[in-house]
Amino acid sequence: MRLNAYVLAGDPAWIAQSIGSYYHLVDRIVVSYDRSGRSWAGHPLSVQESLDRMVAADPEGKILLLPGDYTDPDRFVLDVETEHRQSALDAASEGADWVIQLDTDELLPSPSTFTAQLTIAEQRGADALEFPARIIYARTPSGRFLEQCGRLWTAQSAYPGPVAVRAGTRLSHARQAAGSPMHRVDVAPWNTDPAHPWNAPVHAVISSAHAILHMSWVRTEAQMAEKRRVSGYAGAVKWESELQHWRWRARHPRLTALRAPVARDPLRRFRVTSLPVLARVQP
Repeated sequence: MRLNAYVLAGDPAWIAQSIGSYYHLVDRIVVSYDRSGRSWAGHPLSVQESLDRMVAADPEGKILLLPGDYTDPDRFVLDVETEHRQSALDAASEGADWVIQLDTDELLPSPSTFTAQLTIAEQRGADALEFPARIIYARTPSGRFLEQCGRLWTAQSAYPGPVAVRAGTRLSHARQAAGSPMHRVDVAPWNTDPAHPWNAPVHAVISSAHAILHMSWVRTEAQMAEKRRVSGYAGAVKWESELQHWRWRARHPRLTALRAPVARDPLRRFRVTSLPVLARVQP
């Protein structure tokens, strides 16, 4: 089974660690970015820093740089994102059976578990792999992390879309591929994602230690300021309030975790967790 990957460059915070976590699995990594260095909505991105970090993490010359025109402030940002991803996926599909589509703030702690489930997806005739992600929210002063969790500090997964699809797949919305038969993996025999219905199918169960680590908010203050400006979801987030909460929670992780059982919003429940693989890694 031949694997390629694509990456959308512009967010350098975790990009080297991300591609490094699956580098040995793939033959080629298509790196797609807007040639003007701007986001889908027209904001400046750190494209050159992203490219520099990736090239430094490419000892075997697997990276193919693919600039294009992917900014249009007059259109709905997620439509532009979908077109950008489709262009990158089409390029990465050449010579591949499957294409990995991990974002640059997502890390794969157990490549062997990932490839085992991808093999099962292939055998089942699925066209896409939905693999659970752990939302890692902040690094605490002790070096541990705050992670989104269930009401009683249980594991909670997230699925922004399939993280691997068959070559030639047509995307319907961002990473999603509507209508494609899925192989869906979770960290329990039942659905653990509050955004999905309780009876969402679970075809295989893995340890939560092997789930993707989504490091979206584990950043420096400067990186958070950039994320606030360029995020495709910036308009849906009350950033001043969210950043105040983010700072407080990072400083007071135990008090934050104690609030989990009474938090009404499932995205506001956190537990304190140790991630030895990231203990000394900085964004």
